[in-house]
Amino acid sequence: MGFDQRAEVNESDESDDLARLRRLFLFDAVCEAGGIGQAALQSGRTQPAVSLAISKLEASFGGRLFERGFGGSELTAEGAIVQRRVRRMLDQMERAVASLTGQSAPAAAHGKNDARNMCRHLTDSQVRCHIAIANAGSAAEAAQQLRISQPAVHRAARQIEQTVGVSLYRRRVHSVSANAAGIEFARCLSLALYEIAQAREDLAYARGQLSGKVAIGVLPMLPPRLVARAIQRLRERYPAARLTVDEGSHARLLRELRNGTLDIIIGALRTPRLTGAVQETELFADPFIIAVRKGHRLAGKKTIRAQDLTGYDWVVPQRNVPRRTTIDSIFARLQLKPTIVVETSSLAMMMAMLVESDCITLLARSQISEAYPGSEMVALELDTPAARRAVGYTVRTDWLSTAVQEAFIELLREECEERTIFNDAPASRSRRPRPRSA
Repeated sequence: MGFDQRAEVNESDESDDLARLRRLFLFDAVCEAGGIGQAALQSGRTQPAVSLAISKLEASFGGRLFERGFGGSELTAEGAIVQRRVRRMLDQMERAVASLTGQSAPAAAHGKNDARNMCRHLTDSQVRCHIAIANAGSAAEAAQQLRISQPAVHRAARQIEQTVGVSLYRRRVHSVSANAAGIEFARCLSLALYEIAQAREDLAYARGQLSGKVAIGVLPMLPPRLVARAIQRLRERYPAARLTVDEGSHARLLRELRNGTLDIIIGALRTPRLTGAVQETELFADPFIIAVRKGHRLAGKKTIRAQDLTGYDWVVPQRNVPRRTTIDSIFARLQLKPTIVVETSSLAMMMAMLVESDCITLLARSQISEAYPGSEMVALELDTPAARRAVGYTVRTDWLSTAVQEAFIELLREECEERTIFNDAPASRSRRPRPRSA
């Protein structure tokens, strides 16, 4: 997947209208100046032009954002909701430009080239064409996705480079694609526009609408029924909620989380914990166990030695995942190494191999007790080294969730607390600071 699809150019006309940067810039100017007249003077626009921009923005969001009076313009309750998201959008854009151009994060400069002024010169077509080029891999593909001509895409690309004063593309004879700086800049811009999509969800909640979006990524070893129960409980509370669930590798899901395509990843946490741009929160411990099919000769033994594992073939995950690291540590203690017959990233294939043969593998305990109750898998009574495995969720550190997204996290926590998936005690239940109070 590419960058946040909610910020792509080929959205509906209504969503497209919500993301008009110039109107959002003027909205922020009115908030800062305290009135349309003052904002017009500071932005170099006429008062009617600013007033028209605000009216169109209000029509897009479907409500009044300001109360106009002789003393100026004051934010309404809905205006304050939008202002919080617009301010976050602008802060992210300014940080992205500052990082791209090597300026200090709060730009102290007052000249033409500071990050704030640069952001105010960006246009919708420039930002969206740049995101599309980074997303599609080339200007030609971006033009097809946006249903506009290639010259129009190339023109927008040249203009955004001129605005920021930094090279964003690799130009070859027959193609133009984003370079590393351009890809990162597109990611930051996409996350910034994501805030406006979040503003719309915040407004819907404030108006009493039981709707909202949650984009969930799940890792392969996560018990799927756990997430399914949390989703069902969320839909009981928010019947019109829209959820997407994408399963994939940790590397891919993490990229999509950082791009804004996903809101949350649920599954095994990393060791050591990830820090910086993302934040991990533990939900419960889910230790690894050695698994075989029912009827396997080892399944009926009360006492199993490590050497007993050497006489059977193994199905293992591919390298660079925690489960494979644990398997390798088990093999390292054995004088005679077991035979690995299949390496696969597919959990379904791994389970099928166990059912259809005498192969052995390593699973999380919840895969037997929670994901496959009454299945043909059993756990062997054998301690495994470094077997502790923590399951939790990962979000962006600076993520400001909507009410529906926060409700999903709370319901997921409750599911982990209310149902005993295994015999170990749950992990620390310290709450993540509620982002809506930020």
